[in-house]
Amino acid sequence: LLNPDFCDRLRHFCRTVSEKGETMNPLLKLGSRPMDLDLVGLPWLNDLLLHLFIRPIARHLFQENEILGELDWRQGYIAGYSAKPSSDSATPRQRLVAHTDDSEVTLNLCIGDDFEGGDLRFRGLRGDDAAGTQVIGQFRPIKGTALLHAGRHFHEVTTVTEGDRYAYIIWARSWGGTRKVNCPCCWLNRRQDSSCICGRRWN
Repeated sequence: LLNPDFCDRLRHFCRTVSEKGETMNPLLKLGSRPMDLDLVGLPWLNDLLLHLFIRPIARHLFQENEILGELDWRQGYIAGYSAKPSSDSATPRQRLVAHTDDSEVTLNLCIGDDFEGGDLRFRGLRGDDAAGTQVIGQFRPIKGTALLHAGRHFHEVTTVTEGDRYAYIIWARSWGGTRKVNCPCCWLNRRQDSSCICGRRWN
């Protein structure tokens, strides 16, 4: 999706912002959490990928099962992992446990660097009987290559054993569709009955 040179530039930009932020204003904790690209001057990149890539492909892959309306919102950020976690290099963790995203569709794009470990492992859809219990697929990140998956698909990042791993993540949501008519918790867990605990606000 992105050429290796662009990935290198994006990764270098995030590392530089993190280093400067840790030095100039430690209270911002820029390297201690995923870096929100809207907050560091790159909202155009999130918009570009949403409109040119995520929305058109998601219409074909997920329309029947995952989306009740057009994807009309996004949040893009860089997540860093390292064999030696450090806020200076925007790599605060070594791995990420199995989880689902607060999105209808997620784009997960590897922007490098050189690393060992750090595979993306999938464990089924939330709401299924066997969700999260068994590995159903594993992907070795390749710089510039993106995966598009359902937000409620359980996934994890295995331990990075050497080097630094960076991923550009975009969460896409349907505020005018799915989230207008469904409680996010009920949607995430595919609840079809009237047992929602959120009450009349959502039902």
